[in-house]
Amino acid sequence: MAEEEATDAKPGKHRAIATGPDTLSFAPAIARKLGLSAGANLDIVIERGRIAIRPNIHSLARVYVEASSRCNLSCRTCIRQTWSEPQGDMALPVFRKLVGDLRRFPHLESVMLGGFGEPTLHPDVLTMVSGLKALPIELEMVTNGTLLDDRMIEGLLKGGLDRLWISFDGADDTSYENIREGARFENVVQNLKRLREMNRKSARKIAVGIAFVVTRENIADLKDLGRLARRFGADRILVSNVIPYGPDMEPQMVCNQALTFGTFADLPVKTKMDLPRLDIDETTKEPLWRLLAGPESLSLMGEKVGARVDECRFIRERCVCIRWDGEVSPCMGLMHAHKTYFQKYEKKVRSHSFGGISQKSLWDIWKADDYVAFRERVAAFDFSPCHICGGCHLVEDNAEDCTGNTFPATCGGCLWAQGIIQCP
Repeated sequence: MAEEEATDAKPGKHRAIATGPDTLSFAPAIARKLGLSAGANLDIVIERGRIAIRPNIHSLARVYVEASSRCNLSCRTCIRQTWSEPQGDMALPVFRKLVGDLRRFPHLESVMLGGFGEPTLHPDVLTMVSGLKALPIELEMVTNGTLLDDRMIEGLLKGGLDRLWISFDGADDTSYENIREGARFENVVQNLKRLREMNRKSARKIAVGIAFVVTRENIADLKDLGRLARRFGADRILVSNVIPYGPDMEPQMVCNQALTFGTFADLPVKTKMDLPRLDIDETTKEPLWRLLAGPESLSLMGEKVGARVDECRFIRERCVCIRWDGEVSPCMGLMHAHKTYFQKYEKKVRSHSFGGISQKSLWDIWKADDYVAFRERVAAFDFSPCHICGGCHLVEDNAEDCTGNTFPATCGGCLWAQGIIQCP
């Protein structure tokens, strides 16, 4: 029996009803969030008197759709600096097939129009927006913001886009244009101010977020992101480290200590320290800095400060990535072949697909034994700790690791899994 009939589970407290000594009944919205179905396995995590229920990893909840792999910019931090793949736009027949396939997934919550290209370059992106909003999902898009003219903004509003993420890698024109070659900072800001004005006049609203890639060159801009957000009404800011696609990008990373010493990591082997609320001033600055940089696992009144590591968010959040050509990848890191440079080693990463939606239904691909087994293997996360290893011949590619995992064996050194990289 459901206690509430809400169609969407909002953040906050929810209740389950005990219908027997070992049976719980959830509201439909919560059951959907958990990916409940007959025979579903859910992980239960018990810590500090709290019990957390993790959703069924085999229930698809979020889809990344790469409308285009092309881009109108040439950013220094981009994967294209090491790309040799053909680029293109998703064909409308492939897109329409995808929308039809998605209707079969009862736990689908959201779709992100974004991958490694600029979606607003796709000539039919507005058709894609309205087509996806025919599904009962939240629709987001990530963009560099350079092509947001009146026509594009009006089409996004009419199409029903829920949230627009803007890639900003600087809080002023100097730092922004140093990274985003081909873009002008003030032009993008003016585009977003136009969006804010059109939002005010529209019955529907598009929420705005900032996606910021931090490097040694722009780290000082972090303190100004709130001011930048207020200029055009953004209500969320997501910060990620840079992925070292080129050898010149590795020295720009500001996370080497975090990876090698476990800073900000929530690890079971670390001593746990629980802090109260404290002033942030000259008296507390030095000891707090040492704590944050030290080996302890910190919490604030029982709320963890450290990030979960050795865990794939794409698996835990039940995601799938659909490439522009219809190929189905389990995560961003395996969508495209590329090179990375870490600890002075070059790694060639082969892309991986579990099938193409032009040949099979997404349902059949998602339910196939090899994909189910892959999700179980990654959830267990029994991989080599390549992110802290001194390096061996196995780091040259993602064919295998030293614990016996075979292709695609990238998870042990995956920067997403170590809390270094995050995507909207």
